[in-house]
Amino acid sequence: MQMDSRRILAVIMMASFLTPFSGSALILSLPAIGQEYQVGADKLSWVIESYLTTSFLFLLPMGRAADRWGKVRIFALGNLLFLLFSLLPVVFDSFALLLGAQMLQGVGASMIFATSTSILADAYPGKNRGKAMGWMVSVVYAGLSFGPVIGGFMNDGLGWRSLFCFMAAYAGLVLGAALCVLKNAGPAPAREMPKLSLRLFTQNREFTLSCLTAMLNYSATFAISFLLSLYLQSILGISAQRTGFLLLAQPVLMMVLSPLAGSLSDRRPAALLCSLGMAIITAGLVALAALTYYQLLWPLIPSIVVIGIGFAFFAAPNNNAIMSALPSQYYNMASSLLSTMRLGGQVLSMALVTLLLAISWPPLSPAASLSRNISLAFLFFSVLCFLGVIPSLLRRKNKS
Repeated sequence: MQMDSRRILAVIMMASFLTPFSGSALILSLPAIGQEYQVGADKLSWVIESYLTTSFLFLLPMGRAADRWGKVRIFALGNLLFLLFSLLPVVFDSFALLLGAQMLQGVGASMIFATSTSILADAYPGKNRGKAMGWMVSVVYAGLSFGPVIGGFMNDGLGWRSLFCFMAAYAGLVLGAALCVLKNAGPAPAREMPKLSLRLFTQNREFTLSCLTAMLNYSATFAISFLLSLYLQSILGISAQRTGFLLLAQPVLMMVLSPLAGSLSDRRPAALLCSLGMAIITAGLVALAALTYYQLLWPLIPSIVVIGIGFAFFAAPNNNAIMSALPSQYYNMASSLLSTMRLGGQVLSMALVTLLLAISWPPLSPAASLSRNISLAFLFFSVLCFLGVIPSLLRRKNKS
């Protein structure tokens, strides 16, 4: 069983890298896409938003589908759809089809999001679940953070369509591994599907507070890389490649520390670890607000390191708390809700950034106004992250 669990973990880690990578890898390719199709920034934003929004909208329906037809089947189908729709921008030359492909990719991604955590929870029902969640979280954040770096290099060397070729090939690799390894993974589809009831939230405070904490955390943190990329390139004039390298400190720390934090959550209260992580992130965001206001460079690195440490101590323990708060028949729905909180937070984070960056400061130059708005965004997110500590700590009070 231990070897089977490790193989299942390897497959889930592979899939957990692909889905966030596909949503972030195109960021540095957007200018090239806009130049080829002669579209403005307002339309280009939909290349990313269409993928995130469709993934968000289909998460809960795919969780229900996994209850009806089986989580492994939905997981494999999601990878197949992701493979097929990744080829559309390569075969056809149209911006409308590119947006359509991103939306359809989002449907496939929602299938993977909705089932990955549930499959992993079934494979690790005991004390090692937190550690397994930590490994999964490490590659999720690796996909989010390495996506722009890898995407930038591929865009410069091979063109932006090479990213879709890579996604299709990688999805095919995950699909093949899933068909080989997950054949007997997870219980059979339930004859009577558990219903998503409000009682799940009103009678299980740990689950509810864990979901709320996740929503607040992702709302406060998803836009960090976007804001730093904008600050480093538009304010300080640093190249895209160098910017990518400067931002690597955070995902590397998250990859290294997430399994450790997940393992700690098997022995220590997850609420305490999550609260500590969010407090650390809050401190890092306050530092970034000050540093971007005064337009400083090198002190950013320690701040990014601090945020990476905080991320590691939040994500895996919180995932472990959510899955451990429910009986196994609710794993598919809990997995879908967890991904819904994450994607909903990401969409909200970008919406808040759009509003904050639109503030004008007439006496200041455009660059100075942008710098002030970025600083204001970091300060706002630090308050939001600090507020997230409250429901996180309430879980501990509830269990005591």
